[in-house]
Amino acid sequence: MQKLKFNYFIANFISSLNIGIIYKLRFIKINKLNIYLRLLRILYKYGVIRTFCIRDDHLLVYFKYYKGRNVCSKLSIVSRPGRRCFWRLGMLSKKYNNNNFSGFYIVSSQKGLVTTDYCLLQGHVSGEILIKVEL
Repeated sequence: MQKLKFNYFIANFISSLNIGIIYKLRFIKINKLNIYLRLLRILYKYGVIRTFCIRDDHLLVYFKYYKGRNVCSKLSIVSRPGRRCFWRLGMLSKKYNNNNFSGFYIVSSQKGLVTTDYCLLQGHVSGEILIKVEL
């Protein structure tokens, strides 16, 4: 039951960010949850968003633009409650090194939420692929 809630929150978060990207909003306001904070820290670290502010009961996420276009073109959910996607290191490197893909995946591993860079270069871990970030 807990895993279903987790994926629902991620889907809600991704849809909110995609709406902000599509309508070229300056910032969006979302609920304050720990999973959102962990995902926002990853997105900030990789330069997908400009910054985020923590308020009393909500978060403000500011988007990053370059020459009038958003830096991130699309965020999509890979693993869904009906179809989980667990990839080993070989599959991660194969998908990550695909010629048409510029971006990264966010992976839920035994070391927490990490990106494909960390999985392949430093941690040598695999896990459930949650989000695909296209730059």
